[in-house]
Amino acid sequence: MSGEGSAQDVQFTEWLAGLKTSGSNLLVTGDVPKETSATFSRTLFGQEQRTRVLALTNPTASDANSHLPVEPDSSDTSIIDRRTEYRATKSNGKTDSAPGVSRESLRSELISAISQYDDQNGGFSPAELRLGIDSIEVLSEGDDIVSLSQFLRGLTAIVRGVRGMAHYHLRVADDDPLVEELSPLFDARIELRKRPGLAEQRWHVPDLRETTHWVKLS
Repeated sequence: MSGEGSAQDVQFTEWLAGLKTSGSNLLVTGDVPKETSATFSRTLFGQEQRTRVLALTNPTASDANSHLPVEPDSSDTSIIDRRTEYRATKSNGKTDSAPGVSRESLRSELISAISQYDDQNGGFSPAELRLGIDSIEVLSEGDDIVSLSQFLRGLTAIVRGVRGMAHYHLRVADDDPLVEELSPLFDARIELRKRPGLAEQRWHVPDLRETTHWVKLS
């Protein structure tokens, strides 16, 4: 985005509104502290009445309450905590041959949570479902990029099918090869950075062929 009120700003705002109507999947990158990632998740999960599904996969991740703008035990919030599974796999020394978190079982739990709320609510309004995964780099460990891409492609399709909004943290530098491999699966990429006393974001939007300026995390 350039100057305030510019044509680019208007186009970006209209594009964001379109995502809220049709559903979206956003990749969040950046080698930033876990606290920065958690704070940004709170923003993406939204303050209004929403149905929220949070998956914790990285053992270093902050607790659920740090990622959410509501209490974790709220009736419209589901927490899938796989951090213990990852730690157990690491302690058994198996990560050279297998990922620490089973993508298939995680996928099943995520689909189950979405389906349960879908039935309970009689469907979702646009942007009502908010889904977040705190670390997809953990899901890639010890395995090939094709399998991870298949997992993400299936999940993003499900989210888009119910017109939800999902974000997936990939806590590596934005120029990491994994970012380039996975970016085409998402509607946009949000890059985070942390400088002394200041956390910032910028968006990379393929549809608009645009990268925004850095702005302070809200």
